[in-house]
Amino acid sequence: MGAASWFDDHIHQIFFRFGLICHRFRLPLLVTSILFTAFSSIGFLWIDQQTTKDPEYVFSPEGAPWRKERQILSEYWPLDEQRFWPGKSYDLKGFVDVIVAGRVEDEYGRPNILSLAYLDEVARVNDYIIHNLTIPVEVEGKKYEVAYTDLCMTFEWKCFLNDHLTMLMPRSRWGNFSESIAEFAHDIIVKEINVTYPIGWRGTEPIYFGALVGAPHLNDGEGHFDYAKAIRLSYNTREEKVGNVSFIWRKRLTDYLTNKTHPPSPILDFGMFHNESLPEGLQDVADTLAPKFVGTCAILVTFCYAVSIVLIRHENGVLAIDWVRSKPIVAFAGLVCPLMAVVTAFGLVLWSGAYYNAIVNVSPFLVLAIGIDDLFIMSAAWHRTNPELSPARRMAETLQEAAVAITITSVTDITTFAIGMFTPLPGVRMFCLYTCVQCAFTYIYQLWFFSPILAYSAEMEDHGKHSLFFNKALEPGEAKNNLQLHLLAGSVSRRARFRKKVSIKLHSDEKEPTTKGWKTKLGEAMRKFETKLEHHESDMEGIKDEETMVSRLFKEVIGPFILEKSTQYCALAIYCVYFSFAILGCCQMREGLSPKFLVREHFYLSNFYTLIDETFWNEGLQMQVVVSTPPDLSDPAERAEFSSLVRSFEHTEYTMAHNATMLWLNAYERYLHEQHEDLGIAKPTNKEEWYRRCRDWLLVAGGRRLWEMDMVWGSGEDHYTLKAFRFQVGLRHYNSPVDHTNSCKLMRSIAAQFTKFNVTTFHEYYPFADQYLELKPSLTRNFVLGLLSMFIATVIMIPDWRAALAVVLAIGSINIGVLGYMTFWGVNLDSVSVITVIMCVGFAVDLSAHIAYAYSQAFGTAHERAVESLETLGWPVFLGASSTILGICVLTLVDSYIVQIFFKTVFLVISFSMIHGLLFLPIILMFMIPEPRKRTTVKQLHPSVNAPELEEEFPPRFDSSRPPSRDSSRNNSEDFSVKKRDEERKNRDEEDGDKMQRRSRASSLSSFKQNLETIGEHSDEGEDSASEKPEADESSSSTHSENLNNDQTAGH
Repeated sequence: MGAASWFDDHIHQIFFRFGLICHRFRLPLLVTSILFTAFSSIGFLWIDQQTTKDPEYVFSPEGAPWRKERQILSEYWPLDEQRFWPGKSYDLKGFVDVIVAGRVEDEYGRPNILSLAYLDEVARVNDYIIHNLTIPVEVEGKKYEVAYTDLCMTFEWKCFLNDHLTMLMPRSRWGNFSESIAEFAHDIIVKEINVTYPIGWRGTEPIYFGALVGAPHLNDGEGHFDYAKAIRLSYNTREEKVGNVSFIWRKRLTDYLTNKTHPPSPILDFGMFHNESLPEGLQDVADTLAPKFVGTCAILVTFCYAVSIVLIRHENGVLAIDWVRSKPIVAFAGLVCPLMAVVTAFGLVLWSGAYYNAIVNVSPFLVLAIGIDDLFIMSAAWHRTNPELSPARRMAETLQEAAVAITITSVTDITTFAIGMFTPLPGVRMFCLYTCVQCAFTYIYQLWFFSPILAYSAEMEDHGKHSLFFNKALEPGEAKNNLQLHLLAGSVSRRARFRKKVSIKLHSDEKEPTTKGWKTKLGEAMRKFETKLEHHESDMEGIKDEETMVSRLFKEVIGPFILEKSTQYCALAIYCVYFSFAILGCCQMREGLSPKFLVREHFYLSNFYTLIDETFWNEGLQMQVVVSTPPDLSDPAERAEFSSLVRSFEHTEYTMAHNATMLWLNAYERYLHEQHEDLGIAKPTNKEEWYRRCRDWLLVAGGRRLWEMDMVWGSGEDHYTLKAFRFQVGLRHYNSPVDHTNSCKLMRSIAAQFTKFNVTTFHEYYPFADQYLELKPSLTRNFVLGLLSMFIATVIMIPDWRAALAVVLAIGSINIGVLGYMTFWGVNLDSVSVITVIMCVGFAVDLSAHIAYAYSQAFGTAHERAVESLETLGWPVFLGASSTILGICVLTLVDSYIVQIFFKTVFLVISFSMIHGLLFLPIILMFMIPEPRKRTTVKQLHPSVNAPELEEEFPPRFDSSRPPSRDSSRNNSEDFSVKKRDEERKNRDEEDGDKMQRRSRASSLSSFKQNLETIGEHSDEGEDSASEKPEADESSSSTHSENLNNDQTAGH
């Protein structure tokens, strides 16, 4: 309570002072903010240099196990472009993976890709790609056409040309032999070539068809098949020396296979993936967002303009726009403010050397949508000020009233994203960094840029100027027709009318000011503007004219209706249903981000993931198992222990049977057995002989090219020492992110059971699995830290700790609702949704904190305080929520899962926050803080600085409530200061707050009367009405003073 009260007092003082300074120095503040934004935008020069497109870095935790696992593979088997075998290296960057399937038939689905017509078409396309798909290259002034065979990686100087297509053809197509050798050739083909699934044989060389043929139909137990959905092709280009040319060729291949206008085949579907596909897909999402951002700006400009309009009913009964009190320029500035924050934040963060990825391109939509919330709070605070006060005083009171509201909004958002910056997921950290800085500058520009614009608008209103045309607005009686009445007329304040009557006399009598120093002028102005803050309607005379129809609606209709007993019971029932379904959704939450959701549905990579999901993810992929500390395989006991390791991997839910395991040891043992059975050669009897014969076998084995790439032998004296080896296990049931995660955990747990062998497992989707494994811990950590930080922030900013606790409970309820209902909306828990859940904590506190603070500052019974909190900030809260939802509506037009996640989650957050803030929270506050708050507990929040000290700092401007003479002005100011100091001394001894405020009001009215009498002495007889008006005002003010005990505060 003490810290909150201290903070509340001081932030009001600081913002009141800043309001005065902002009005006085509005031009320098405005210019410097624009210049600083332009200066910060220089950082965009480094955007290409700082851009990272590696999805493994962006979406996988730093320090994740897969990084070490892949590093082990790279150390033992580094990429050699001259000795390359497909599927044996994970360092290659120049690969192109293509899945070919027949086009879906409405009646039968996917056709049999093994049908001769489809096989011929696949072979035709493959031949065209290998031999005819060329790119022009100029070398030393000569032009060449470069084909795949010029760029391919090789093994023993030969490219891999997808020879498995020939093996899948009918055997009659395998060669044209003369009759003399046809029968002999047929016998060789039948005996030596065996096309079976998952492993086929070409002589003694194994061919893993599990990764080449998708979803086959097996005819027998040996693995023969007569149907398949898809065939896999691969094209691997070199990077060394020809990397740029290879990149261009891969782009040419991409354009050829994904051309929808002229497709490569009328009967085939192609899905392709290469190293640049995911980065290109993410950039494609970013490029799609750019034009949508313009649409968001247009929608929000229209919305802000509409809500900035003030209507007035003229004496003739015509309802028209009040072009004086309306603030379209201010509304536009409220939109420009977050745009400037976006430019500044991106520029400075890029300048600092931080990475950039397309995933952060969604953040400007969010910052723009939530950044204009402060516009509605500031506008509401402005309309609650007394229009009879000077523009400077109104600016000060506006910022003073909006101080806590906009600070809570900004600080909580900044804190939430700052917490998200410490997550181990680089993509989340990157997004939170950019968004945190954007939120910070949105708050800064709210004071640095938006407030000066509001100050200029205040001057225009004070002088009765048109809010769009900047010229003098017509008074309703001056309009000659309805067109002028609707387009040019507006209300004119009494200050402007009174100034118009006395301006001629004042200009003739006022002396020229003498030259003064800067400090003297600053003191004069500050003395002029500084007075004691008074929270009473009597001080806000004329505010009833400023009250809008919507605020009256919240005060007289919505507020009382929500707080009726019957409505409260209905609200309780609604909340029980809401919370029950939220818990149900949380229990059914799905985890993981499938790679296919990283790109738009119409991007070519989406088709690849669709085809692989139908085929190879179900069965056929391979996992690498590395044994870094090999057992003594000549020892039957150790060999049996190793066999137990192999069986452990083979007998799981996510792995295929033993016939899908590619292990050199099996082939070597068969060789030894055949040597013993056929030639009578005894099996090795000791370790040295076992490994020596193994190395000799690698020289003659049919699969030597394959097996030698799975073994690491020593050199020199360790020539026959096996340092490490690997084998491959077939995978199945790998369809969903949950399967990826569970399989990864299971394989690692099996490897951990055999620490003696130092086993490492790896699959190319492990980076995504590690992301999934980090999601729940990261979500829990950020959620708890977010709630804790929000509680600390609200306790500091909201004077009543019970109101702060109610806000934290609302945040928890909102987040549980978001997590639960996003499950029903088809959103999984992944790195992108973790970002949005982090946003939930910050966004959820915004709307609830406003209502809770307004309740804590309101007076009267619990019911009256709840109604007043809704009257004060109900409409701004509704506008803020509506603007955010409108701002993100355009995201629904982007066919990207990532973007859809942002829309769905933010929509849920804002919707639930608005329901909690406007319905549940006021009811909860009535029960948690039931005691009434009396008006005598009001503190003097205005800084008590003596007027003479301040008047030396600012030059006084003309005010109709001040006499024209400089000397009389100074004397009156000094008299007023003396009276004020005497009054403050007396007030310190008074215990009754009402008497203290009446005395302050009486002193102010006395000074005001003296000033008006002085003005009357300098006016001619034709201006008698000017001297009569102060008397009327005095009478009206006296009436307010007499009814001071019945006053209700209009703001906090």
